Amino acid sequence: MDDLLNEAKSTKFMSTIDLKAGYHQVKVYEADQEKTAFICPFGTYKFLRMPFGLRNAPATFQSLIDKFRSGLKDVFALSYLDDIIVLSENFDKHLSDLRQVFERLSLFKLTANRNKCNFACNRVKYLGHYITEQGIEVDADKVSSVQKITEPTCVKEV
Repeated sequence: MDDLLNEAKSTKFMSTIDLKAGYHQVKVYEADQEKTAFICPFGTYKFLRMPFGLRNAPATFQSLIDKFRSGLKDVFALSYLDDIIVLSENFDKHLSDLRQVFERLSLFKLTANRNKCNFACNRVKYLGHYITEQGIEVDADKVSSVQKITEPTCVKEV
């Protein structure tokens, strides 16, 4: 994640896209569905969509997202699982980049969570940090709780 944040460059226009129920948008191959089976009092069930908690689910989903990104031409986009950020130098380029991203999302049959997306901003929260025109900033709320920790006064407090 640190490498990903270091890759983020300061730009004027940034958009974040959160994919709705990320893993559940991925179909499980029919031959693999029996491997997801579970038994409960009401019967035996198997997943048709990739659930959270499977051993290889994060790697499978990230692989899908990497394939999605690899087809973007001249678009600076970063992604970590279901969180995508698009960074552009000017507004016209940003609109063009977003159009290309949404076309790829449609091609891959991936759906964004409209309520969690931010478009054409100059400051966005991404992976617990703020990315601005000036660079990357830590979330002050996260830092303040660490700063409020009092210094131990005896061995028992350590």
